[in-house]
Parts: sequence; C-alpha cells; structure tokens
Amino acid sequence: MTRIFLIRHGETEWNKENRLQGHSDTNLSPKGLSQAIAIAEHAPFKHADAIYSSDLTRAMETAKIIAERFNLNVKPMIELREINFGDWEGVPMRVLAYGNIKGFDKFFTAPERCHPPHGETFLECQARVMIGIREIIANHENQEVIVVSHGTAIRLILSAALDIPLHKLWAISQANVALNVLRVDDGEFTVELVNSTAHLYHL
Repeated sequence: MTRIFLIRHGETEWNKENRLQGHSDTNLSPKGLSQAIAIAEHAPFKHADAIYSSDLTRAMETAKIIAERFNLNVKPMIELREINFGDWEGVPMRVLAYGNIKGFDKFFTAPERCHPPHGETFLECQARVMIGIREIIANHENQEVIVVSHGTAIRLILSAALDIPLHKLWAISQANVALNVLRVDDGEFTVELVNSTAHLYHL
C-alpha cells in the first residue's frame, strides 16, 4: 500500500488576479508563503518518506517549506506541472470568458474538447501527470509520499483515480494548499480525502 498526500501550491499574485498560470513560472505571494507554513506546521500526517514537486517555482517554494518540516529533500518532477494553457496564460479569466476568445467556450462546459492555442489538451495533461504518479507509486511501495502540484493537474489526477469523465472536472474543488489523500493498493486507487483546508484555520 502506498499513500500519497497530494497538495496544491500556495497562493500567487496571479491566483489573486484570477489569471491562468499554466507553465508560466510565478512565485508565491506573502499569503501563499504563510499558507505553505501552515500546512507544514499543521499537516494531519506526522510522517512522510519522500516529497515530490512540480518543477515550477510556486510548487517548489511550497514543497521546500513542507520538506523542511519533515527533513526531506524535494525531488522536482516535470510531469507534475500544471496544464500548459498556451496563449491563454496570464490572461484574466473575465477577459477569456467575456472576450469571445475562440475555443474558451469549452473550457468549463466541455474540457475534454478544449485545446488552448499552443498549449495542451486536458487529456494530454492527464496522461502526463499520471505517468508521474505511477512512477512515484512504483518507487515507493508501502511508503507515504508528499506530492505538490497544481489545481488543474490535481483535478486530473483525482479524475483518473475516481474514473470520473473529464466533463465533470470542475466539480472537484481545489483551494490553494488544499490536501488530498490517495491510497494505492495493487495499482487501485482509493481517495481518502479531497480539498481539505483545515490546516488553514491556524492562520
């Protein structure tokens, strides 16, 4: 049995401004740093054998704060990156939603058919992140592992674990530094926790 503590990165300025980040390399905001400290100090688990993170700065900053608490070194993994939103990155959501942007009408209603210009499809991103998750599982049988990633990427991992169709992707909520817990037995997933932010009550 492998248990994965799947954590979204802390808040960034682009989160506050409701901009799509994707592969754009943004930093944590002061609030995001406080959120990372909060989950490091008040995580509902007391042990981890390893910690992996998306190699993007906002995830690595979050992961390094958590790693210090558990005396671990962060292992960056490119497969855990957020979906590449291509030409939509950095654009405020209100502009995308109301600016008659070609293709964005499918973003919330039919993500399985959404393809950001010069970016990834949701299916391509899901395949990529699951390669990373499967590699972590293979390397950590009977261990507990922290994984720090991104909002859409985590939704796609949970969708795969629960066998949820992608058109229901946005039914899964993911707050900044939300904790999700996956148990893996003989390759089969059990989702034990989704979008917990109890650790933030200490802020």
